[in-house]
Amino acid sequence: MDVKHGQHPIAGVPGALAVAVWTAYVLVAGFFYSPDIPLSVWPIGFFGILACLAVVLKLAYWRLIVIVASFVYLSFYVTRVIRMVVLTRDFDLSSLPSTLAFYYSASWHVTVAMLQEKGIAGSLMHGFLEYAMPVLSLALIGLTLIFRRSQRNASQA
Repeated sequence: MDVKHGQHPIAGVPGALAVAVWTAYVLVAGFFYSPDIPLSVWPIGFFGILACLAVVLKLAYWRLIVIVASFVYLSFYVTRVIRMVVLTRDFDLSSLPSTLAFYYSASWHVTVAMLQEKGIAGSLMHGFLEYAMPVLSLALIGLTLIFRRSQRNASQA
């Protein structure tokens, strides 16, 4: 999996996952929000496409670009969740767990409503954007860092 020895980054788990996740995000967000794409999707999509290109083109700092793209997504996601939590309830730091539980239960109702409004595809797209993408972004960061560390240790041995 070491890029220095000629193996392409897409042959490794972090590279393949990055291309799959960011391609899926751009396609799903494009179809889900079309024709009125929110402004927050543009920078996330830009960094996602940049991450895909970095992996495919085997850029020297592809890992850093994948991590930055994931952080950009997570920063927008956390900001959106915090804004929604603060707007929906009388926010108090001590009530954070119950407020987050309320947010995700409301989001689940939105997912079910999407099933009725846009069908299975719309519901799956909302579920992907709301539930899977944050987990996949965290997984990308973790896997990219873990595989980099293991490669560094293997090359030193």
